[in-house]
Amino acid sequence: MINYTMRSSPQILLLSSRLLLLLSLFAVNQTSAQHTKAYPVKAGEIPNRVLPNEAMYVLPAFATGSALQRDGTAATLAFNYNILQDEMHFIGIAGDTLAIAEPVLLKTVVIGTLIFYYDKGFLQQIFKAGKNSLAMRQQMVQIADKTTGAYDAASGASAIKTYGTINNNSQIYQLQVKKDVVFEKVVGYYIGAGSNPFVKASRRNFELFFADKAVSAYCKTHKVNFNNEADLKALLLFCVE
Repeated sequence: MINYTMRSSPQILLLSSRLLLLLSLFAVNQTSAQHTKAYPVKAGEIPNRVLPNEAMYVLPAFATGSALQRDGTAATLAFNYNILQDEMHFIGIAGDTLAIAEPVLLKTVVIGTLIFYYDKGFLQQIFKAGKNSLAMRQQMVQIADKTTGAYDAASGASAIKTYGTINNNSQIYQLQVKKDVVFEKVVGYYIGAGSNPFVKASRRNFELFFADKAVSAYCKTHKVNFNNEADLKALLLFCVE
């Protein structure tokens, strides 16, 4: 049976310095991820209530999928991955939106042609060559210092933080922004093989994964951009040949 956390009628807390210390939020290097469209959120608003579905979810609507746990049990439900909260949501029997509470127990979640793994966060497989997979981690991040300029430009930010929730004794506290901010979706790429943990798709990690291949020479010759999906697919194909 899949454990879940209910997402209805959340208690709202104002963001404070104390909560910031409690949150396991981490900085994201702007040069290590691919940035996409940005979304403004005004002071006092709750991001998961004002951001459009396209910003928060991978799919435009929940779709039938299967969650396979490491113990071999599986469940077929309507799933959708929530990027904002880094959670796999599904529709419960009563029609409520629920979240898988212990994703570490998951082996895979398959929704149509999409395959998700959990490794300290959800990863979506985008390419597979042999036993090796290229995956992407999508995050909705808060650009805290963005105050002026066109929102869709999302420039001039000195720090980026992930937005999330606090799960305390199964009670969900959702955060409310204290000032006008901009949220932006970023994508990072990872490689993995079989049951091994995924690691950041970097030249060093490719060299460690494929020690018998001339990865360094290939990267110099082809000028591989490790934030470019096409470049990473070509490099992975080279490594498994």
